[in-house]
Amino acid sequence: MAGCMPLLQSLVLVLALQRAEPSVFIPASKANDVLARWKRAGSYLLEELFEGNLEKECYEEICTYEEAREVFENEVVTDEFWRRYKGDSPCISQPCLYNGSCQDSIWGYTCTCSPGYEGSNCELAKNECHPERTDGCQHFCLPGQESYTCSCAQGYRLGEDRKQCVPHDQCACGVLTSEKRALDLQDLPWQVKLTNAEGKDFCGGVIIQENFVLTTARCSLLHRNISVKTYFNRTSQDPLMIKIMRAHVHMWYDADTGENDLSLLELEWPIQCPDAGLPVCTPENDFAEHLLIPRTGGLLSGWARNGTDLGNSLTTLPVTLVEWEECGQILNVTVTTRTYCERSSVAAVHWMEGSVVTREHRGSWFLTGVLGSQPAGGQARMVLVTKVSRYSLWFKRIMN
Repeated sequence: MAGCMPLLQSLVLVLALQRAEPSVFIPASKANDVLARWKRAGSYLLEELFEGNLEKECYEEICTYEEAREVFENEVVTDEFWRRYKGDSPCISQPCLYNGSCQDSIWGYTCTCSPGYEGSNCELAKNECHPERTDGCQHFCLPGQESYTCSCAQGYRLGEDRKQCVPHDQCACGVLTSEKRALDLQDLPWQVKLTNAEGKDFCGGVIIQENFVLTTARCSLLHRNISVKTYFNRTSQDPLMIKIMRAHVHMWYDADTGENDLSLLELEWPIQCPDAGLPVCTPENDFAEHLLIPRTGGLLSGWARNGTDLGNSLTTLPVTLVEWEECGQILNVTVTTRTYCERSSVAAVHWMEGSVVTREHRGSWFLTGVLGSQPAGGQARMVLVTKVSRYSLWFKRIMN
């Protein structure tokens, strides 16, 4: 190995002489340019020679640490190579799954996957939906016999790659037209207040279709005459008011336990998108359970209670998922498959019922939770919410 060095040095010298100017002396600036160019250009040639020598000396034969150090000329890189070189073969641990074949290389190993599998370790079945996919569906995924199939939320259609979701409707859900982050907005286009016949605000709600607002069952049963109120994009101080034509309370709502505490409010006329408001996206269950809720941070938004009145400004607060065991112990509640908990980094305000938790995923905002009546003596930084994705079939049955 050491005997190759004079040959390499001679080769570089010959190449440099071929590029030399006819005159003996040239200005310093040009001389620096020539040296800089040849340092870079020569490095590619030397790198190829070194790589070939490394392969020959260290894999066809046994090399020493000093020989490897001469090639890399860098202790950190040499140490990393030496650790792999002197250790056991990475393929001994059989990292390639599902009968994939493993091949050792200088820097580790490479997998050749069996038919139907892909990924760096052949860990992904081509026909299944995996949250780890970086090139998977933008919104929803359905596993198939040979490949998975993508679909999109309301107001979107699949792009040419059959994975990306492209808005094609003025009411395409979950799109923030403002350049600001949702955390900075004083009004979210899908957030509304509920008002009684006397004009008093008493609960919150969220637009999930241009003619439907989602709130809690308890809120929808508090008054007979309810209107939806929104100040979104209003040029005057007067809000937009739309009366509720019918309240669709969930058929399994239990007022004593608070289970299935949801109600769909059907509006007398649809909200004009996007000027007067915009729906938030409602996720499919698998998408929410395996990707949205556990892998992204949430945004709790609504109006805070000031005594018996609701504040005028929308309040937003970042939240994260709390595991069900911890949530149940702290709040002293039973966390079911239709509920879950969120925690904020600061003490939460007294949220009104009908406040919501949303999550952003690749440019679209999805509704994951609706805040109902909270357990007595609850923890200030934790809230219990109804898991919206568990009700996607009910939404479709009522709204379609």
